[in-house]
Amino acid sequence: EEFIPHEAGKVKMYTCGPTVYHYAHIGNLRSYIMEDMLEKALRYLGYDVTRAMNITDVGHLSSDADTGEDKMLKGARREQIAQFYTAAFFSDCEKLGIKRPEIVVPATSCIDTFIHMVEVLLEKEYAYIAGGNVYFDTSKLENYYVFGNMEEESLAVGVRDSVEEDENKRSKSDFVLWFTKSKFDDQELKWDSPWGVGYPGWHIECSAMSEKYLGLPFDIHGGGADLVFPHHENERAQSECACDSTFANYWMHSGMLQIANAETGETEKMSKSLNNFLLLHEVLEQVRPAALRMLMLQSHYRSPLVFGEQRVAEADAALTRIENAVKALDWLLETGTPRGEAALEPETPAAALAATLDAAALADRVAVLRAGFTEAMDDDFNAPAALGEIFSFVSDANALVADAKTLVAEEA
Repeated sequence: EEFIPHEAGKVKMYTCGPTVYHYAHIGNLRSYIMEDMLEKALRYLGYDVTRAMNITDVGHLSSDADTGEDKMLKGARREQIAQFYTAAFFSDCEKLGIKRPEIVVPATSCIDTFIHMVEVLLEKEYAYIAGGNVYFDTSKLENYYVFGNMEEESLAVGVRDSVEEDENKRSKSDFVLWFTKSKFDDQELKWDSPWGVGYPGWHIECSAMSEKYLGLPFDIHGGGADLVFPHHENERAQSECACDSTFANYWMHSGMLQIANAETGETEKMSKSLNNFLLLHEVLEQVRPAALRMLMLQSHYRSPLVFGEQRVAEADAALTRIENAVKALDWLLETGTPRGEAALEPETPAAALAATLDAAALADRVAVLRAGFTEAMDDDFNAPAALGEIFSFVSDANALVADAKTLVAEEA
């Protein structure tokens, strides 16, 4: 599909941020690496990019039926505070070369914005009040499931963790916009609202914040594939009903990082709920950050990626190959004037070697690299193909250096 931004030359993108109740694991960080790659690729292709991201520092429920475990409340029991884990998240991002978005907003700073969107949905009769909570009424939509063919009965089981019955809902697919009643009566994060003291549902935060900071429609909404349903489905539904506008013109979902089960050997999604996750500081005891980023970029952003020691070692070796080629070329270009340009008579072996380098051939090859790299990234941000162009260049650059060394040896 051809990418056509809402405003020529400019891209507005929103990416779902972390829930700061714990450290982000490397599976979470894969999504942020992919989104960072997306933003930087768009800039490389000439777009002016504005990117917004939320920080979920309010409690939300972990299951798809607005029940289950409250992650922020559980975090509070372990004496984890949002500020600490927000700082830890951005520290991890910095280590991995992930650019901080221009707009980063904690959810707790936007409660009034959430309440206003809920009021609008009630006024337009896309929402109803039951049991003290405000629910979005999915029956009002002609097409609720736009990202896939979900079956209504599947919601009785749920997509993530256990789903419990909510008798207040008119339909299983309805979801909470605002809580005043839940099984977490001791929830500390509560605010006054027209419906009583309570707190926002999971999905309303991204809808309200993206509309406030980017406006609708914006160009790209990104996130992990595990957020497609119900989170992004519900975001889209409530935003378009509240704002009478398309929510996001393009959706980009990154594939899950997988890891082998220690008992069965079968691969499974890395997640905290399965207790099979690795934190960044654990991984960095064995591998440098740039190699981990290289591993993440060796698979297409939409594809799942299996994490393992062998894969990491291969990624590190690939990165080293690029680095060595860059060092060799830098050394040659800094030591003397390449062949084909005016230069003084070489006085050292190193200068003699630099003088044999065919500058015109190197410049032509760089032009080919740039064209191939750009074409690959212009094709659904195909990072593996772009890396292929780089490795092809590395091989040719190494050959140019080898030719230069041969000429020097022959002349000697």
